Amino acid sequence: MIVPRFTQERCLILSDSDVESLLAVSMASEQQSLTPNEASVVIPAWWGITDEDLDLLISAIDPACSKQAALLGLRCENVHALYPPEDERVDKSGLGQLQTRLLTEAAYLAARSGIKRVIWPVRVASDSIDRVAEIGSAIDRALLISRLVTLDSTTETAPEVVIETPFVDLTDNQVQDLARDMAVPIDTCWWAQGKTLEIAQPYRVRWAELLTKSQRQIEPKPNTQTPA
Repeated sequence: MIVPRFTQERCLILSDSDVESLLAVSMASEQQSLTPNEASVVIPAWWGITDEDLDLLISAIDPACSKQAALLGLRCENVHALYPPEDERVDKSGLGQLQTRLLTEAAYLAARSGIKRVIWPVRVASDSIDRVAEIGSAIDRALLISRLVTLDSTTETAPEVVIETPFVDLTDNQVQDLARDMAVPIDTCWWAQGKTLEIAQPYRVRWAELLTKSQRQIEPKPNTQTPA
């Protein structure tokens, strides 16, 4: 299968600690081992629909992000986590606004940190009715926000910010194949930890085959960096 191209530059990875985010962290870790760049940064985030109690969701995502970053030698900065407001329930009609706010905040955070690449591991599910249109919208949103934030670049920020969506058009089967090939620790995903959350059940069903077949454990990488 075609493996998504991944930046060799230091990057800021938005992570909901799902399979795609885990793949992004793993790929960044591989690139990090090939270059002398400072470690990439992982930021916990949520950009999907939910009517679940947000505190419960965060209680599963935050530790999962930290664990995945630690296993793969990246920095997780939970202090900069990007979640919807506590009193906000996100449905399909409000999803675009949520994602726009999320990406804008992430892009400015990256720029202030001197980071030029933001990885948004969003993916449109294989069974989505409007899949082609949703893929186009995600790509356009990332491109337009990249350009907007870059307009505000100064001598004290990164000269530009580019938001990349390396997994947006992959099918479920392609993600499964990639996860197997890379032997990523699927049992560290938030939905594997938050077994009692109602919102986690569809994820557990979708990735059940990966979860049962993923027996290989990844040891923490040496010289793992901790947040400043």
